[in-house]
Formats: sequence, structure tokens, C-alpha cells
Amino acid sequence: MKRGILIFSLVLFQMVLAHSVIAGEAMPKPKSNNPEAQALLDQALEVLKQEYTIPNLDQAISLLEKANQLDPNNHDILVELADKNWQKGDLLPEKTDADFKARKAYFEKGLKYAEQALKIKESAGAHYWFAANLGSSYEHASILSQAKIFPSLKKNCDWIQTRNPEYFYGGAARIWSKVVSKVPDIVLKMVGEDPNQVFGWLEDAIKTEPRYLLNYVYKGQFCWRMGKKDDALSALDYALKQDPSIFTEE
Repeated sequence: MKRGILIFSLVLFQMVLAHSVIAGEAMPKPKSNNPEAQALLDQALEVLKQEYTIPNLDQAISLLEKANQLDPNNHDILVELADKNWQKGDLLPEKTDADFKARKAYFEKGLKYAEQALKIKESAGAHYWFAANLGSSYEHASILSQAKIFPSLKKNCDWIQTRNPEYFYGGAARIWSKVVSKVPDIVLKMVGEDPNQVFGWLEDAIKTEPRYLLNYVYKGQFCWRMGKKDDALSALDYALKQDPSIFTEE
């Protein structure tokens, strides 16, 4: 009973965390040498500071697309578009086939923006949102199809971990732990993935910024998947006892 209550509470807590700490992401703010484009970028970010909702995301994406037209091939703008399209897709419902199709459309759009950004310059942001959009666009694909993108996801996460593991407070660690948590054991064995490495990444992320509670949630989910139930419950229990507003930096 205790475990059931804890897991149910976790779902609600994660929903709060996902949208209350988003303004505290350790991601560089987009910059443009075009004053008009920069003004649009600032407006887009300001809209999302008010409330992270689908209507506000729609407005922000529209502003970013206009900025992209004024300053094409701007790496920062493309990364921001990859980010916000993923956010929009992730907020959409996922109950029907039509829902899945709508979500995938945004993830694929975000993926294209990330690909464009990578062609201009490799960065933690471009690699992160490439991996996030790629993984999410295959969330309802067959196991075989998911296995095919495994190497690409790992390559992008490895790039971040090697050069900028602090990006988005351990973002690559969270993405990769989620991937490893969802794929069947047979796939992990096929690609020779070491779960201990993933656990180490999450631990490092927590040590770097212990106030970022979402990392404890991912640690709990990962430990649960690996059969470490006590460690999972401990991590989730800790997160649930904290104030979600503890992290307020921008």
C-alpha cells in the first residue's frame, strides 16, 4: 500500500515539477545580432515565464519562428525551436491514435530544428534536443524500431556527457536513464549497455545541483527498473518531501 501511494504521489509531483522548475533550466538564453529578432526571442521567453501552457507555447513558437525568419541559420534560435516544439508535443494528451500522431508531429518538427542547429555548430543544446525529439518521436514505435535509434541516442548523450554534463542540470543523464529504463533487457544486452554507467551519470547530476529535484525522480524510476526497489523508494521519498519551489533560479 505504501509503495502504491508513493508512486501515485510521484506522478502528481512530477507533473508539478516538470512545469514549475522549467524556468530554472541551466540553458543559455538565445542571442541574435538582429535587434528585431532578439526582441522576439525575449518576448517568447517572457511569455513562458508567466505560465507553461499550450496556448503560451503556441505563442512562443510563433514568435521564435518569426525570429528565425529575420535571422536564419542562427544556432540559438534553432535550438530554442527544437526545445519548444518538444515541450508542446510533450504537453499534448496521449490517449488516442490521433493524440499520438499530433505529438509525433511536434517531435519530428523539433528534430528537424535540432538537425539544422547541429549542421551550424555542435553544442550541448543541439545534441540534447536532437536526442529528446528523436526518442519521443519513437515512443510508440515497435521495439525493433526503437532499438534502431538506440545508437544515435547514445551518441548524442555521450557527446554531452563528455563535454558539458551539467547542461540542463544533468539533462543527458535523465534522457539516457529514461531510455534505458524503457527498453527491454534483451535490447540492453544486444547493445552492451552498462546500467551502472547510467546510475553514475544520475549521481553526478545530483551532486552538481542537489536542488534540482527532477533528477531524484529519474533516479527513482531508473532504480525501480533495475530492480533496486529500496533505492528507488528512498530517492522518490526524498523528492516528495521537498518543496518543488526550492529551485527558483533562472
